[in-house]
Amino acid sequence: MSFQEIPIIDLKLGLDPATKPQFLQDLRHALINVGFLLLKNYEVFGPNDNDLAKIKQQAFDFFDLPDDVKLGCEMINSPHFLGYTRLANEITASHTDWREQIDLGTELPAPGADEPIYRNIEGPNLWPDASAIPGFRPTITDYIAKMTNLSSHFRDLVLEAIGLEPSALDSYFKPNQQCKMKLVAYPDSSQLTQTKSVALDDTPSTQQGVGPHRDSDLLTYIFQATEHTDSLQVQNFQGQWITVPNIPRTLVVNAGQTLEAISQGVCKATIHRVLIPKPGSGTRISIPFFQTIDLDSYKSVVEGIPADVLQSRDERDKKIKDWGVDVGFQFKPDVSKHPVGYAVFRNRIKSHQDVAARWYPSVLKEVLQEYKF
Repeated sequence: MSFQEIPIIDLKLGLDPATKPQFLQDLRHALINVGFLLLKNYEVFGPNDNDLAKIKQQAFDFFDLPDDVKLGCEMINSPHFLGYTRLANEITASHTDWREQIDLGTELPAPGADEPIYRNIEGPNLWPDASAIPGFRPTITDYIAKMTNLSSHFRDLVLEAIGLEPSALDSYFKPNQQCKMKLVAYPDSSQLTQTKSVALDDTPSTQQGVGPHRDSDLLTYIFQATEHTDSLQVQNFQGQWITVPNIPRTLVVNAGQTLEAISQGVCKATIHRVLIPKPGSGTRISIPFFQTIDLDSYKSVVEGIPADVLQSRDERDKKIKDWGVDVGFQFKPDVSKHPVGYAVFRNRIKSHQDVAARWYPSVLKEVLQEYKF
């Protein structure tokens, strides 16, 4: 039987020599056989309760802004796929995602005109007018710094859990590596009765907050900021949807396709989705943070993973093949053929086709020839 619940991992146990061996064993199981976990005691390296309360308030304040202020930092104006996306204007698994959001990242300059096109994934943020929301930029900048620190430390433990040295991925990172994050608002179904899709000709009857997908990054860390308990779901390898509990003072952590690719498939990027919140439950706020690697990484998979770990991967994959569960079209990183940025860029083209049509029409045409609705 495939997993039926999401394991809870206590970061403090990984820092104590007496408990670290069992911690690594539990973490290995979560990475190989689930792909998701709930991380507690993360404040050792990351944000504390006060930091989370501040960013939660900024999320509410941002989504409460007048439309003209939000549209002043709309993603359509960014070739770097950063900025605000209006409600029902993103596509996943061929359907509209009934959410609004703002994408942000480590502040970087735009790439030069002669650089590879996929590097445009990185660049400067589009910030909302500071006079309308003065605390927004400093709170986001501080949160990115603290989450970057947490993700760097936890990455080392992930590598140890699958039998590698903590330095095994050092060459996949560059100075001032850009990490990404989102503030996401999912209105409950009673708030969507008069709403029309901007992206496609469909309706909230799909119940799709965001459709089934795998993340493209290395590791994702999700702060479930509101008390909704039945929206985020993970698909186990038999096709059953398992609800991720919303446990106070935990972060949801999941492996992305980049980690799966460079770990020889050991760490599993598991399919997940978000359902539209139930009527009357209010808007769900989710704040995911995405740890990325150098877009120019063009390397073969990491070597030196122990035989017993690879055997666990093979046993899992045989079961998955027998069960026959998969997800719709996504570009998967293949770092032996393309830089990792190639796949990440094309997935953004697919999801944000209005932005792509403005800035990258020829790439959008290529992507649509491969991606069939």
